[in-house]
Amino acid sequence: MKKIILIAVSLVALTSVSIAQEATTKAEAKAKREMRRKDPEQRAQKHVDRLNNMVTLTDAQKVKVLEIAKVKVQKADAIREKFKNDPEKENKMYPEMDAVKQEYHKSVKALLTAEQLKKLKTKQAELNSAGQPAEIEHE
Repeated sequence: MKKIILIAVSLVALTSVSIAQEATTKAEAKAKREMRRKDPEQRAQKHVDRLNNMVTLTDAQKVKVLEIAKVKVQKADAIREKFKNDPEKENKMYPEMDAVKQEYHKSVKALLTAEQLKKLKTKQAELNSAGQPAEIEHE
């Protein structure tokens, strides 16, 4: 009898975890879709806001990062449009999107001070350990 109860409890627990994980994945996918629907200016501003929360940008840096982010968003949108109807779009557009992302990271890092870079690296390590994606990846 104890074994049956233990098995039933285990199944309920596994089902609950599976459902919660699926809900999280769906929520993340929905957030990405909503983000893409936003105006490119808003998406670029979100990049600036995230980075500012991590390293506290100066006003001049905010303006420059916003311009760099706008270019990134425009290039990403162009790549998505290019592969829009391609059934293998994920595999094909990844190298181009990765190149755009790396260019963005390199340009933004060039604007940051040594102290800001150190702070960014620390914050990203915290995010990575928590399983969250980093805004600017460090080498």
